[in-house]
This record gives sequence, C-alpha cells and structure tokens, in this order.
Amino acid sequence: MDYLFQKLTENIKSHSNVILMTHKHPDLDGMGSAIGLYKIIKELKKECYVVKPTSKIDFSLEKAFQLIESNNMNIKFMEYPNLLNIIDDNSLLIVLDVQKPELVECKQLLEKNKDVFVIDHHMNTSVHIENTVFEYINSNKSSVVEIIVDYLKYLNKSVDFLTATLMSAGMEIDTHSYQLKTTDATFRAASALARMGVDLTLKNELLKESMEDVIRRHDYIKNSYYIKEGYLLCDMGAGEINETVDLAILADELLRLDGVQVSFAVGKIEDNTVGVSARSMGKVSVEVIMSALGGGGHVTDAAATFENKSNAEVIEMIKKVVMEG
Repeated sequence: MDYLFQKLTENIKSHSNVILMTHKHPDLDGMGSAIGLYKIIKELKKECYVVKPTSKIDFSLEKAFQLIESNNMNIKFMEYPNLLNIIDDNSLLIVLDVQKPELVECKQLLEKNKDVFVIDHHMNTSVHIENTVFEYINSNKSSVVEIIVDYLKYLNKSVDFLTATLMSAGMEIDTHSYQLKTTDATFRAASALARMGVDLTLKNELLKESMEDVIRRHDYIKNSYYIKEGYLLCDMGAGEINETVDLAILADELLRLDGVQVSFAVGKIEDNTVGVSARSMGKVSVEVIMSALGGGGHVTDAAATFENKSNAEVIEMIKKVVMEG
C-alpha cells in the first residue's frame, strides 16, 4: 500500500486544490473517510472541499452533519454549482467508496475534472471511472475508512477525536459491527482510531435508529420467506417508494436471523425502479448473484437495480439465479 500512499501524497501536493466526493446516498464510510482525508489534506497545506450530498442520506449521516456543525469542525462542504468557481485545470478530484461513474454523488464533476483519483473497497467492476490518474481498489479492505487509517499511519499523523469517532462509526457500519469483512488489519485500524480518542458514547448515538424505523422494518420482516434453504427474501411491496438505505438495513437485519445464510430485500426505490440489497454470511457470494443480475458489490454485501420491472419480476430473476447457482 505504500505505493498508493506515495502516489496519493504526490497528487495532493502537485495540485492547487482537492475535491473529495463519495457515492449517491452516502453513508458514514464514504463520508467518514472523506472527512478523515480532508483533515490530512489540510495538514498538507492544500485547499480542500467535500462535495455536499444532495441525494437522500441515512439517519447516521444526518446526525453526523449535526455533530460537525455544532462542533465547528471547519470542513468546507460545497454543492456542485458552487464548486464550478473552484475547479481549474490543476484541481484534483478524489472519489471515495465508489468506482462506477453512475453511482457518484455528482457525475458532472467527473466531466469537469481532468485529474481523478479513485479509492474503493468494492469488488472491481467491468464499468468504472475512466481516465483516472490513479485507481486503487482493494476488496480485501473492510471499508475506505480502514484505508484512510492506514494512510494516517503511513504519514505518522492522527486526527482529532470527533473525526476519529465519525470514522470509527463508518467502519462499524460497513462491517456490520465487525461481523463481516473483518480481518486483523480491520481491528488494528479500529484500535488506531481508539487511540486517537474515539468517543464511544457519541459513536453509539450516531448508530441509533428511530423507533418508527425499527417498527416499520419489523413489519416487513414478518412477511419474509425462504426461496431456498438458508436464503431469506423480503418483498417490501410495490406501493411505497423506499430509500436504498432502507433496503440495505433490512437485508442486514434479515441476515441476523437464525438459520439465514443469505438475505435479499426487494423494494421500489423510484417510480420505475426496483432495488435489491443482498447480504451473505460469507459462504455464498452475493456479489456473484447480483453481478449476474447487472449489479455488484462484495462477497458478503451487494446490490442491484432494475428499471421497468415489477417486484415480482425481479424476485423471479433472483430465484432463477439462486437455483441455477
């Protein structure tokens, strides 16, 4: 990884300013890693901006933004139109936690920036951001936060306790509380953040959910059913439009049930679009299943979207791939 960090440092120092962007519907891994990297870049005496999400964000990130604002963390968040006044031929765009161009928070920034640097931990996909100055994709890493912690170690630097807390929460979300995608390197990164002063009470507050969300999700779980032994599927219905994060959390919860090895949450995410979140304990690769359906992700964590298909049609497609696998 030293070569990655060498190239990253060289690129940051050789550009006039740096813009950090993650994916649509960002989570605390994408945004937590962006905030951690922002702090590093400021230490390197470079101007830096984080793309402010305009897409729907989850409950943890909403609370994180409140925390950032109330504690005056001095992070420059900026929406796309205002960034047009910042971008020049010597700007560097660093894309975190995503490699597919259609999934980034603001696709126009890919077109406006000639120098793009990608850091991701999802499985390498056939469709990814083109013409990058450097691309680092390592699906063995639990999260992009873990990669940024390694970068801190490489530079022999640390971050303040609030940044460490946000990063730690991001790692905990992406590893499902260290149950999945977790290695000894993940625990070393978590330990490093703890030494930087992670506030456990604050982190636990970030990870809490509303009672309404929990009740609604449990109502869905009651209607879940097995499509194969160990494979549990929940159809969220065709009426209500759901956020992609709702599907992801539901799939996570299904996987916690006794006897479940693989889980699928299927729901309408836009007027003409059905989304699927898939989870696995690790023996079965849901990345393979979702890739067969045009999606992608990790061995234990994957997703796909389908336009102009009904929930029932999508479920039949999932069943077909599962039965043939």
